[in-house]
Amino acid sequence: MRTVSLVSVALIITVGTLFMPSAMAEMSKKQQKEYPPKDVLPDVNSEIVKKWVDEVDWSKVPKLPVAKAEIPNSPDCPSEKLIPKDACWWTCNGCVAADDIEICPREKAWGLTYDDGPSPDTPRLLKKLKQANVTSTFFVIGSRVLEHPETLLQEVKEGHHIGLHTWSHAGMTSLTNEQVVAEIKWAEKAVFDVTGLKTKYWRPPYGDVDNRVREIARQLGYVTVIWTKEWDSNDWQIPDKTITNKEVIRNFKWALSTVPKLKGGVITLEHDLYTQTVNVAGSLLDMGMKKGLEPMDIARCVNDPHPYQNSVLAKKPESTDAKKPVADPKKPATVDTTKPAGSAAQKPFAATTPSEADKKAEVNPTISMTDSTTTKGSAKSSSATQLTLTASGVALLTISVLMMTL
Repeated sequence: MRTVSLVSVALIITVGTLFMPSAMAEMSKKQQKEYPPKDVLPDVNSEIVKKWVDEVDWSKVPKLPVAKAEIPNSPDCPSEKLIPKDACWWTCNGCVAADDIEICPREKAWGLTYDDGPSPDTPRLLKKLKQANVTSTFFVIGSRVLEHPETLLQEVKEGHHIGLHTWSHAGMTSLTNEQVVAEIKWAEKAVFDVTGLKTKYWRPPYGDVDNRVREIARQLGYVTVIWTKEWDSNDWQIPDKTITNKEVIRNFKWALSTVPKLKGGVITLEHDLYTQTVNVAGSLLDMGMKKGLEPMDIARCVNDPHPYQNSVLAKKPESTDAKKPVADPKKPATVDTTKPAGSAAQKPFAATTPSEADKKAEVNPTISMTDSTTTKGSAKSSSATQLTLTASGVALLTISVLMMTL
């Protein structure tokens, strides 16, 4: 038997590893049949949706009217007089509920979030975040997860936090109760099937949430995340050519000028769906970090050691300033719910490299698969993990064969 050079072995391993992304993509294609069509509201009459609906205690869900809208767009706001007083409708009157997350409690903390992905441009953003030693929260759309499962896995592998942004990105207050459940749970299932993680945080598309939608989300185990008033980057308007890169950067500079007046940190809104939004993301990140803000994912922002419904961090995040208040995970953000927070269309956002304490707290979650409601029977590994192992096995087998024959 002849030995194989280390260079040859390295080459073989590399080739074997290349099977993984294609295997991930193939996995998603095979699962398409059990998922709803992409970017459309799921069928609420399917057996799995009926099962999810039965899990909700509907006696706790407020009986608020369904908003009028051209689905999937955000609804048109009625006259203030026509909005029920108990609706707490963020989109139309800026109302923030007690358990909504819209700020980071600690000063200089920056809840860095990206919506609507994963997309073909997300890896470029991940490269930038890795270079800056920064982790963030990606609020992903279920339909995009099936298209780019390998990118979602990369996000998790590199320490980023995953939240939900529904299945098809519809305005949630314009949906029926059953449709709200289907939008959240199908997106949850997509993430779980790829990563084995059961998400806990979600952001309603357009920030469109009222007390009816909030309670349904709570019943499903979710915490609602909005963003801080005046810290929407408005990058989503660049592809529509209703705003320019220069205007986004100018608005962001304005938001950064308000940092000294802030009581606590901020949560920003950006997007990784389009080439244009990813192009501007790096500039905004650099600007915020130079201003002294500290970028982090939402779980760290509110000091929550349980970033997913089925996992915990190995070490609880530590505050870098003992004098600053630490958020209660059960009540993440302390906000005044009697005052409107502002409209959905707002101005932009801000960060500094993580402290040593926070770097140590950034550990991969220990995943427990036993409590997920997305699978039947006992716990099982995700399809993504199985395919990764299969690809690795192919590489190892190839190495063994070549070592025997060369």
